[in-house]
Amino acid sequence: MLQETTHNHNLKTINILLVDDNSTDLLLTQSHIEKIHNTTITTAESISTTETLLKEQAFDAILLDLCLPDAIGLEGLIKLRRLVPEMPIVVLTGVNDEELGIMALQRGAQDYLIKGKENARIAQAVQFAIERKRANPVLQSPDQPKTINEKPLYYTPDKTFSAQSLPVDNILTERELQVMKLVGKGYNNKEIADVLVVSIATVKTHVSNILQKLRVSDRTKAVVEAFKIGLI
Repeated sequence: MLQETTHNHNLKTINILLVDDNSTDLLLTQSHIEKIHNTTITTAESISTTETLLKEQAFDAILLDLCLPDAIGLEGLIKLRRLVPEMPIVVLTGVNDEELGIMALQRGAQDYLIKGKENARIAQAVQFAIERKRANPVLQSPDQPKTINEKPLYYTPDKTFSAQSLPVDNILTERELQVMKLVGKGYNNKEIADVLVVSIATVKTHVSNILQKLRVSDRTKAVVEAFKIGLI
């Protein structure tokens, strides 16, 4: 286990638990997390070690690899969600495991990142997960995965309301919902345009509208929000 701290006495220390058994990936991920000011990073190489650390220390977020010696796939996430149900968890997946990342969101992960493809987003994703947890203190139980038919509560920093009570301008049109589902599957704008037989410019317009209606700044956050409010 390794700890590194960035000092800034004017800010509250952010304690991050990084779980990864690949030393190269671990160091690379750690270098990106260190971009967050005043951060303490504790590392673990297995779920068993992680469980011990969580019983001994307080953390603000967990960055979890989904391929560990004692936990493969969603197994580690499920165990940690049962142990610390309110802890924001960002998962790391392989390039070919994007579907697993989506499933992790359904099981309570705050976000997922594809290793080697989204390293630059690591610091942002961790900060967003922590901020979302502060705004949304009641996270979903790991034993109740979200499904398309469920209507979970949608949270914002200042109020809570159900998906059915979203303002009219926050409800996606049928076409926007089609685009959102394809975005959730990892399709890029050209691929979406080919599937829906529309222009790329039209797809960009739909995506822009979706981001505005879901009050998010990028496609990944849109997928997270869409799952949380039961749109996909």
